[in-house]
Amino acid sequence: MERDILETKTKKGNGAVLALVADRARVSAGTVSRVFNNCGEIPPRTRIRVLASARELGFRPRVGIRGKQIALVTEPPQNTVMGGYVNTLTQYICFALSLRKASVSMITEDHINLLAESWFDGVIGIAWREDTIEVLKELHIPVVWFCDNQAKWFHTVYSDARKTGELVGSYLLAKGHRKIAVIHQTDYTGCNRLVGVRLAMVKAGLDPERLLLGLETTPELLHFSVKRLIDADCSAVWVPGEDMNAIKVSWLIQELAGKRIPEDISLIASENPEITAFQRPALTAVQAPLREMAEAAVRIIMEDRHEGLTSIEMPVRLIERNSVAVLPAAAPVRQ
Repeated sequence: MERDILETKTKKGNGAVLALVADRARVSAGTVSRVFNNCGEIPPRTRIRVLASARELGFRPRVGIRGKQIALVTEPPQNTVMGGYVNTLTQYICFALSLRKASVSMITEDHINLLAESWFDGVIGIAWREDTIEVLKELHIPVVWFCDNQAKWFHTVYSDARKTGELVGSYLLAKGHRKIAVIHQTDYTGCNRLVGVRLAMVKAGLDPERLLLGLETTPELLHFSVKRLIDADCSAVWVPGEDMNAIKVSWLIQELAGKRIPEDISLIASENPEITAFQRPALTAVQAPLREMAEAAVRIIMEDRHEGLTSIEMPVRLIERNSVAVLPAAAPVRQ
């Protein structure tokens, strides 16, 4: 059970508590105090040793005598798409934390070791790598994650990927489409979006093994993926993920392959405000409530809860525009 590092005088005095940590870390009580206030003049090795000792003893600084210090773990800037999922969530999270007067330190996955050099009251994670997840599991502080695949370990705020896929699949089937492609990421979320479309087909009495084409989104494969869906004579393609890939696919279909959207191929994107609505044609899109997700994550991390995990599911919505054609319901499946 974790204990406040600054307890009331009826229990341990502040000096006695700091002395316990200092003795274990082989430093002075003053050094321990400066480490907990994230003072910059402490050598990194000493800082890491003090924080590790405090965590081993189960102590943490009491919230209320200082501002919350939150780490935002995210992907390296070279991997971030301007206006994409990570970039947008980061902006919303930082804004929400600033309203709560919390301090935020951004730590990218390629410098994940910096987590051990400062004391944080909590972590909000917008990251993917397995080694990052393992580091966060060892911190023993509240962590909020934006995917339900880590609900056993962290607080989670997420949109259900399978439900989203089923929503899109059902929508396309209702528009008369039968041969559908999904250009998806190969991670947990991307694969479950594909599963959702498959479920919609099964519920409609269709055979996804013949009618559903799952393709990867890596930049090197986008051209090949578009060629494959055209060769397979798919009438519609969904490109999930707030990463601009849908706009690239739109360009590849129209400018490179010479096909028309939606007359030849229908396209569903992920909503990117101020961008998807101004494409030609305006793109039908799935919108995840990123602002609300960021605000929910900040509410959780500011509660200072160390027992019991919170899981909040946020529904998506489909914004209908001009990029999906209506096909005759009884149209035969093209082979």
